[in-house]
Formats: sequence, C-alpha cells, structure tokens
Amino acid sequence: MTAVSWKVIQNGWAVHASDGERVGVVFLVVGDENIDIFDGLAITHHGGFAFHNYADLPHYVEAAKVGDIDDSERVNLTITAAEACHLPVHDPPESAEIIPEKASLVDRARSEIKHLTGEDHTN
Repeated sequence: MTAVSWKVIQNGWAVHASDGERVGVVFLVVGDENIDIFDGLAITHHGGFAFHNYADLPHYVEAAKVGDIDDSERVNLTITAAEACHLPVHDPPESAEIIPEKASLVDRARSEIKHLTGEDHTN
C-alpha cells in the first residue's frame, strides 16, 4: 500500500475506522482541487453514485478525522467505529447560482431538483 493524495479519492472507496472496522464508503469528496483545500468526506453505507439512499443519508467526516489514504482504494479515519456512528449528516452548501426572476418554470424546476438531490455546486 502506498499513501496517496486526497485528490485521487473516488466515490465508492472503502472507509475504515481507526479500530479497523469498515464504517462506509465514500459518497462525495468535499474540497477544492484548484487551491488544494481538502474539507472532508461525505460517507454512506451503500455504494450508489448519483443518488443516496434516503434511509442512509451521507454523513460528514471533517478532514482532521481522515487519516491514511492509500492506493488500495481505502480511506482510514482517525476515529473509532463507535465515534463514526455519531458523525453529522452531510449538509451540502447552498448553490451560489442565482436564478433570475424571469427564469422559466423548467429552469426553476431543474434548480430545485439539483438542490433536493444534494448535488454539490462548490466544485
């Protein structure tokens, strides 16, 4: 295993607690690659890509709790599995997109769907 940058983490990578227990999979990497700022990860128990399971909402792991990242597609946390059970639900930031008053009904509906599905507009 070789340590790798947070920038190579992909959706579906295994996430393990410091005690070795698998606590989920990566749902979303939160950060800005352009200025190399890693904020954290949204993790979930299922491996879906585009939409999360509403019974298993993604939970947020701040970057300070992310330990080793290796090329075996595994992320290791610095917290135990018991502590991981109390991670907060990931709350994606609101979009900075401003919808003009004259926007069509279709454009407004698209914007609302993006908001409801949790699409992250920060990257």
